[in-house]
Amino acid sequence: MGRRRGAPEGAFTFDLVPDGSEAGREPAFEEAADPGESAGAVPGPASGARRRWSGRARRVRWVGVLGLVGVLAAVVLVDGAADRWRGDDLRAAAGGVTDLSGPPFEAWSLNEDIGGLGLSGGLVAMQGEVVAVHRHDELVGIDLATGRPRWTVQLDEADGSCGPGMAVWGDTIDVRPAELVVCVAQEIDGEAHVTVVEDDGSVLVRRTVEGDHDLVVPGPRGTVVSATWVGDPEDVDVDLRGDPLTNLTVIGEIDDGYDLELSAADAVTGEERWVTTVPFGQVRDRTQCVSWDVGGRNARVDRRATLDHAVGRELIGVAGCGILAYLTPEGKRLDVPDVASDDDDVVRRVRPLADGGYVVSSGVWNRPALEHDVLGADGEHLYSVEGRVLDPLSTVGGDADELLVAYAARTIALDRTGEELWRADINAERLLARTDDVAVVLDSLDRVVGLGREDGAVRWVRDDLVVQYSALVGGGRSGELEAAFTDGTVVAVVVPTYTGERVLARWNAVDAATGEDLWSTELSSDGWGLDLAAAGHLLRWSPRGLTGYATGS
Repeated sequence: MGRRRGAPEGAFTFDLVPDGSEAGREPAFEEAADPGESAGAVPGPASGARRRWSGRARRVRWVGVLGLVGVLAAVVLVDGAADRWRGDDLRAAAGGVTDLSGPPFEAWSLNEDIGGLGLSGGLVAMQGEVVAVHRHDELVGIDLATGRPRWTVQLDEADGSCGPGMAVWGDTIDVRPAELVVCVAQEIDGEAHVTVVEDDGSVLVRRTVEGDHDLVVPGPRGTVVSATWVGDPEDVDVDLRGDPLTNLTVIGEIDDGYDLELSAADAVTGEERWVTTVPFGQVRDRTQCVSWDVGGRNARVDRRATLDHAVGRELIGVAGCGILAYLTPEGKRLDVPDVASDDDDVVRRVRPLADGGYVVSSGVWNRPALEHDVLGADGEHLYSVEGRVLDPLSTVGGDADELLVAYAARTIALDRTGEELWRADINAERLLARTDDVAVVLDSLDRVVGLGREDGAVRWVRDDLVVQYSALVGGGRSGELEAAFTDGTVVAVVVPTYTGERVLARWNAVDAATGEDLWSTELSSDGWGLDLAAAGHLLRWSPRGLTGYATGS
């Protein structure tokens, strides 16, 4: 996925087709490559070094010696319960796969049967080992193990969207379990029709949304989110110059515009859960205040022209002319600091963290020192930090006691209050995986490094897992590390290479504790796509279809 280096602060758009040398890079809104020092935010730790660690639960607990037979029985029962608990955690975790003991291989493919998959709402992982796929005017429940349809629900319109969908807020791109799928089809006149589907394919309700709204989309946690432009702004003295197709320039200040009313309602009953109004604010991207005709030859000032949005399980984001807002599923507005810069590449964004909570980032793209506010799950401020926040691509689930931050060529672990736990002389760029005992990072030298979570000690280093793989396959454009997965003991990394119309992905798996090789394999596919974890299974999504991988020895 190509990084949008010049993406405006509030444009929720993503490059889904590799673009030149940046194929396989981080999604849109990823961190700047080398944040450094600047005044204002806390540089790493909020105060002096402090080492402490909370104990971790063991898989088997001894409650007493009841004789050899009784002890053995107890161990089997408790360990079996722990395995089931770990499996449940992995199914709900970012990048969690229940079994990586052997290399993945294609178990089923629906490329011929399912076409036109859209990124927004195309996939919604559900309970019961089923993934819901939005296909044209149908919602289809696909068995994750076999690829066979379990149920099909007819939708009102082919152009609608279903959610929660795939979360594309930062490094992590995954599909999480959801009890309900909400599908919304909005007609040209604004009328919206809602269909709510349970995990067994039962339709709970079909209803029409009341009121006139500019946007109606599936929301988080079984809701429907509506957005409506409101207010009566003053006219603005603005001219449009240049070719609308190539070099349109907006001349003049847009100092007044519409407010945006946002609301969320229960998808089944229609009962309103919350409503809030986002006031018109500073316009950084004036093209968000311009509309084009169908052919793109004519443009005009229209302060209600653009309403970009992104909705995930834990976050709602909207952007338009003078509008930038992020909200929790409960409707709490998350404040995004202003950036004192005339630069167009200002970064002001929020993304949810894999372990819960949020990070609010601000600064100027590709300049030193993005500043971050770390928030709790309720949106309350915990602490501020400077550098690069490392959110894991894959975890084993559960809550972590630490957050990793890269600052001044070091990796620093902070506790929930922002106090330093430890630091390591490793310039980490991405946190690939987090197991119970090890944090696996990719550093600035393209080395994969295992750090002890308790003390930051370097457990192992591998400099051969992320390579220019194109040289091994006779040319083509090499991708960077695209994805990482874990089952708690194994960490697998994926490095794709694009050769014409084909994609050849190299999978390497190592022991999380020692870094030793376990297995490797190559998987070939038609065109670009995303490797995802869904309910403990591996999937490959592409605009052309869906493929399921089986794993295990």
